[in-house]
Amino acid sequence: MKIIASILTIAMIIVIYACENSISSVKDIVFPPNNVSYISEVQPFLRYTCAYSGCHGYNAAGGISLTDYFDLYKTPGLLIPGNPDQSLLMQILENKIPHTTYFERSQITNNHIVGMRTWIIEGAKNN
Repeated sequence: MKIIASILTIAMIIVIYACENSISSVKDIVFPPNNVSYISEVQPFLRYTCAYSGCHGYNAAGGISLTDYFDLYKTPGLLIPGNPDQSLLMQILENKIPHTTYFERSQITNNHIVGMRTWIIEGAKNN
């Protein structure tokens, strides 16, 4: 009985910890100044701003899906590791080229844009 109680207690702690650290909106995503992680920052950012149903999710508007790391390389020029200025993704985020969009751009902060730029400069790693 003590073993079951211990297992349940540990499980509850894990659940509570996971809920406290979950991302529920793009505003919860804060990019660090360096060592940007695809898993921790980039993927959630893309999920909330680009890769959802009706846009670049699984139904892929314009044939461009941003649901996983490997999708970023299926469209030539979308992501060029080490070169954010030539990456179409950054050009769109920085409003340098037009993009027909329905997403709420006001949700994207300067931290998000700088973070995406940093991730690309750091080699756009699948980390």
